[in-house]
Order: sequence, then structure tokens, then C-alpha cells
Amino acid sequence: MQIHPFDPSVRSSATTAPAGRTRRRMAFTAEETRHHFAIEALEKPGAFRPQPYLYTCVRCRWIFRLNDSRGSIVALDGLGRRLAEPENAKRIVTFHRGPCPAFPVIEYLIPEVERESRVPKFISTVVHMLRGITARHRSRTRRQETTAA
Repeated sequence: MQIHPFDPSVRSSATTAPAGRTRRRMAFTAEETRHHFAIEALEKPGAFRPQPYLYTCVRCRWIFRLNDSRGSIVALDGLGRRLAEPENAKRIVTFHRGPCPAFPVIEYLIPEVERESRVPKFISTVVHMLRGITARHRSRTRRQETTAA
């Protein structure tokens, strides 16, 4: 039976009491939960002033104003007013990498697959290489001994 990780109505022994080792996995990757912005260039205040922009996330509708002073980011409310400081700082942290609040935090358990260790194969490869090197060295010294004698 295949279980969809986003469907909470599906209950089976695999989701309620997983057998073996499991690990948690986020339902969405960090790249998927980033804001997706519609960008609007605002009127430039002066010749030597930076160009201000209005970034609006098309998913959550959060608004950010950039470049009032070079490199500044300010979170705005729906009416274009600057947010109060605790909320302003929380939103600014999500500007570049997310997560966008339009995505719920969903985790699900996935079974861990027993993997064969790579160490024995690595060791056997190294030993094989060393044997090849020593065999070449031995054959050279034997050739030199026979030609010298």
C-alpha cells in the first residue's frame, strides 16, 4: 500500500507505528518554501540615491521595501506602513531564504534503508592498488637484476 505523506486521513500500520528505523523529513525543500516575489520599481528620489523597490510575495502577500537607504529592507503591512519592530525583524529574516508563511510546516516519517557500508569496498580498492604498485616495483627490480648479471 502506498501512503501519501500529505494526507492526514490515511492511517495504516506504516504511519502509526513504523517498523524499523525512521527519520523525519520536511514535506517541502528549502528552495520550495522561499518567497516568490513580484517586483515593482518605485520612483527614484534623486540622481545619487539608490533605486527603491517594492517586493510583494505572490504567495503570502507580505510586502518589503528595499533600498530606502542603500541595502535596507523594511517590512510593510497591507497598507504600505512600516511594521512594528518585533514583527518587522521576523519578516525580514525570511526575505532571502524563506520560509514563506504560505507553507505549513509538515513533517513525515520515512523508513531508513539499510545501506551497505562503503568502507570494505574502499579498503579492498586501496589494497588492490597497493598490490599493483608493489608488483610493478618487483618486476622492475627483477629486470634490473637480470640485465646487470
